[in-house]
Amino acid sequence: MDDVSPAGRGRRTGAWCATAVTALSCMVAAGAGTATAGTGTTGTAGTGTGTTGTGAAAHRPPTWCKASGALRARAMPQKVRLSDCDLRGRVVRGENGLAATVPSDGTSVTAHSLRTDGASELRVEVDEAKGEITLTATGTRVPQGRPRAFRAPMDACKDGAYQQEPSKWPKGATIEWHYYPGTAGLPMSGVSTGITDMFDAKTDCTPSHAFAPLPDVSQKYAGQTTTAPNVTADATCGEHDGTNVSGWQAMPGAEPDVLAATCTWFRGPTTIESDTALQTQGKKWWPGPQDGSSCPAGSYDAAAVTTHETGHMLGLGHVEGSQHSELTMAPTVASCDDDPATLGKGDYDGLIALYGARSPA
Repeated sequence: MDDVSPAGRGRRTGAWCATAVTALSCMVAAGAGTATAGTGTTGTAGTGTGTTGTGAAAHRPPTWCKASGALRARAMPQKVRLSDCDLRGRVVRGENGLAATVPSDGTSVTAHSLRTDGASELRVEVDEAKGEITLTATGTRVPQGRPRAFRAPMDACKDGAYQQEPSKWPKGATIEWHYYPGTAGLPMSGVSTGITDMFDAKTDCTPSHAFAPLPDVSQKYAGQTTTAPNVTADATCGEHDGTNVSGWQAMPGAEPDVLAATCTWFRGPTTIESDTALQTQGKKWWPGPQDGSSCPAGSYDAAAVTTHETGHMLGLGHVEGSQHSELTMAPTVASCDDDPATLGKGDYDGLIALYGARSPA
């Protein structure tokens, strides 16, 4: 990845049409918004209002508000009033199997899944002052062959596209994170490299292999932990505990195409925790070229996937469209593709829009 010419990123050309990977990331967001869910690229959630009527009927829960089990965002209104159905503590399921536990402490959560065939996002925004919860659920499936809406990928060094999530860390913050090794015996190097690559704005677009100035946010490794990321065995965002954890985790109950899950919790516009779990169940991983090894066929670059997931941790969303498939925050990455570990112009511009430029030491 030392080629700084436009061709240095050209290896991802066509990745939009290849077997793809998207990452599950959970981010917490508070406030109001709109809810979308559906099939294909992006769908729209139910259009009901959740109103139950007057008199005695007003106390009867809506038919979609089941007493137990997970609730489907597609069957629910865009905004759910707590008086109609108190979702706090309940599991809500979005597109492509992506799910999150609705926080009970007034925070919000966003979940992202990185899959081999597309991307999914589920956002649960809790507004206790208004007594309502807003759901946003989107899912993208990458078709086999060339999509109808295919557009040739732009050079990542010139593509300035980016998307922001509804929350971010405070400017100037140092985010401490812990590493969870799991039980599969996989190395830490891919995870730590991916986190560093995003914070340090690593790129193939400049002779120094880094964008400058750096965004005004930094990271600090706080050591290994025996506590797994707050992601359940079926890749559902659980309850947050105030500690940022990234690492390896077996998620046997997740859909077969899930590669990674990231859950980010936030209160208002401020992120308070983000956890990332890389799937060890039935998946092959390569640490990345930084270890001096070559990628075994059918493996996924842990550094590249973690770089993408760390973008979600910092408040970057997916950039949809085949023309943006060279960017790190594109919702696809092919097996053995290490290019997402280096940022494109849009990835960097998004970080600067969120955090501004870091002052010289």
